[in-house]
Amino acid sequence: MSAARDEVALEASQDWPVPWEPVEGDRSGPLAYGTSLAVRGVIGLLAALPWSMQRALARLLGKLGPLVDRRHAAEGLRFVEAAYPDLPSARCKALVAHGFESLVSLTLEGVGFERAVPPERRFEHFEVKTTPDLERVIAQRRGALILTAHVGAWEFLPMVTARLGFQPCYVVSRPPRNRPLSRFAQRLRESRGFRLLHRHGAASSIPKVIAAGGYVGLMVDQRARRKTIVAPFFGRPAHCERAVAVFARRLGVPVVFAACYRTERRWRYQVEFPRVLWPDELSRLSPEAITARINAELERMIRAHPEQYFWLHDRYRGAPADERVA
Repeated sequence: MSAARDEVALEASQDWPVPWEPVEGDRSGPLAYGTSLAVRGVIGLLAALPWSMQRALARLLGKLGPLVDRRHAAEGLRFVEAAYPDLPSARCKALVAHGFESLVSLTLEGVGFERAVPPERRFEHFEVKTTPDLERVIAQRRGALILTAHVGAWEFLPMVTARLGFQPCYVVSRPPRNRPLSRFAQRLRESRGFRLLHRHGAASSIPKVIAAGGYVGLMVDQRARRKTIVAPFFGRPAHCERAVAVFARRLGVPVVFAACYRTERRWRYQVEFPRVLWPDELSRLSPEAITARINAELERMIRAHPEQYFWLHDRYRGAPADERVA
């Protein structure tokens, strides 16, 4: 399906305050196209394997990952050791391996789930733990920021929030560099009932979505690179996105924390909304204080299932100090 036809299909489904835009990479040409076909073909074949074989493969690649990708493994190990300074070394290394394993599992789950579960039955695979605060946010229909981390089956989370009534729903995304692969990823994601906003330019789009009573999902656990705030993350100073704290205070809407965790059953997930920060809680706080509160909530979601977290971030690179902070 062409990009133009994708846009027409989305426009017909509901009103979108921000027009559809391509969220694509910058690498194109025959090599990029061939690479995209190869990647999609391999993933498709592996996703067709029996569930037990997929899990065994994910565990194997999780163990091989630190041997093949030593740089990210080393960064992940520093991250884990900062988060769990008293954890034995073997357990820290196991969590790094789980990071590689989670990425493989999430990729195969996404393709397999799309193939096996018809759209009208997908929501049945998610057990949602609601709270009075969450129900209040939905009832108000004033819009909200939805924050999450790279934990569990995070790719499925926007599909669930849209199904719960967070509509129209957008997600800020940084696409793969490979343009054909990024176009495929956008079609797959947006078929689940939400739209993507390109990371570059999202600052001008987010207020428009919120003003129309819409919802914007952001993943805010990675190291920020431009206009940043230094705030504690697992007890150490880290560069964090300044824009998130500014939006949280200026837009006057709730900040909803959400996570989608895997369970032991195939294609069965637990969705939790552990906390809502209300506008009156944030209005008098500085961006630094808001960021610290956001990080504290992210830490709690990650600690709930650390084996499902993608630890392979260089989270503390460029931080002003190495000493632990309160």
